[in-house]
Amino acid sequence: MRETFGAADLGKRTSKLIFDIGGNKYRLIAAVDFEEGFMVIEKVLTHEQYDRETL
Repeated sequence: MRETFGAADLGKRTSKLIFDIGGNKYRLIAAVDFEEGFMVIEKVLTHEQYDRETL
């Protein structure tokens, strides 16, 4: 995943993928099923909103 999306991280607690988008101003949180080949976008947050939710 990192080869294609360098700004993606795996959530430590949730195992969801977290993408930094918009010049690191936003976070896109998604559940990905690699075997089935689909992704469900769960949330799009500002960087500040993401920081508040993960603290």
